[in-house]
Amino acid sequence: MFGYTRIKAQDLDALRTKIDTLESEVKGYYENAAGTEDANKYFKAIAALLQGDSIRDAFVGIGRVDIKACYENCGPAYGIINKIAKAVGELFPYLELVDRKTGNQVEKHFILDMLARPNDRYTTRRFGQAWATERLAFGDCFVYAVKEKAGIHKGDGKEMYVLPGQRISIKKGGYAKPMEGIKINGGGQNDTIEPADFFESFNFNMEDTSFFGTSPLVVAAAYLSVLDRGIKRQDQTLKNGGPSALVTPKPDNLGVLPVTADTLTEELNGEEVKGQIKALRTAVEVHQLGQSAVDLGILASHKEAITALCFIYDLPIDLYYGQSKYENAKEAKKALYETNAIPLANEFGEDLLNHFGLAGQYTLTVNTDRIDVLQDDPADVLDNLDKMHATLNEKREAYGYEPRPEPWANLPMIPMSTVFGGEGVSDVEEPAK
Repeated sequence: MFGYTRIKAQDLDALRTKIDTLESEVKGYYENAAGTEDANKYFKAIAALLQGDSIRDAFVGIGRVDIKACYENCGPAYGIINKIAKAVGELFPYLELVDRKTGNQVEKHFILDMLARPNDRYTTRRFGQAWATERLAFGDCFVYAVKEKAGIHKGDGKEMYVLPGQRISIKKGGYAKPMEGIKINGGGQNDTIEPADFFESFNFNMEDTSFFGTSPLVVAAAYLSVLDRGIKRQDQTLKNGGPSALVTPKPDNLGVLPVTADTLTEELNGEEVKGQIKALRTAVEVHQLGQSAVDLGILASHKEAITALCFIYDLPIDLYYGQSKYENAKEAKKALYETNAIPLANEFGEDLLNHFGLAGQYTLTVNTDRIDVLQDDPADVLDNLDKMHATLNEKREAYGYEPRPEPWANLPMIPMSTVFGGEGVSDVEEPAK
């Protein structure tokens, strides 16, 4: 009896402890006065993952060095990333700083100076391309942008550098300060770069123990594997060489002498028969030894993989293959700018301002009015003005011409055949009585 009672009391104590623990987990560590990791079992469980340096994301089998190798060794991935990155670099000179309160463009600011000359090696365009390449390949890009520590320019920045994504490791801390900083591996220095001296542009990562972004190349790993295997299969076929087929006499012609077989081989493979149709006097059978890229479906699988890769990078597949819809160079570049380059350039501007604490005061975005390929076709503009019966001066203004002083230049240009309806107006002409 006493033993039974004692066991029940222990179970009750354990149940009370579990209830207290669950309440603490639900409330979270923010509401815990003690502020210890023991107050939240979730943070205690991942505490080991939040210590020390880590290059690879937890639970992810593809490392950042692998991503770099994929970018450098896979032609389609390199081509797609570079196509978008070059477009981003072309748009960086069109980033404009605007005051949020007044809506006026700012002409002089240290942010503009940093953009005009990021550092002593990179131009504006080249910096934008480098930033976009890292951002597209790794899913993130770390930019070293040191703030002035003292003086009248305290808090300002002078230079910025794109850090090599494959050599970055993140020094993780506890929940109070999850990211203590980053290190550049192999650089000869073991100093930690503080969060105040860099900013990270990144894709959202569902892995909550990682501070890296989600790389599109990791997402596309299966499709890139198809491309890689297909290319290796074709290369191996060409490298191995050897006969692609064997030609043998049919069973009813087994009496053919070896010399005849040698002659047949020469007749079929000689230089003088290339591109010709060869007639044989002997019935033969052809035994296929290898299959072509078409037979294996390699080319078809390549196209499917490239289509998926373009979809992941939000690049129109027609733009990759140069099909009829995008044969017009202006239309192709417009699609590339609007779909990819402008959003990425604006993301950089937002992150740069946020790093220097200026996001609430300014905007840094691409001025699309200065980009010729994004403007409407002049013929379309004139057609729309005609349909709305615009005045002559409105049409001249649309094309950048000075207005005419005559009064009639400000009157709607309505064709004689146009009749406007209204109350009491009929489109049927009644005969006069």
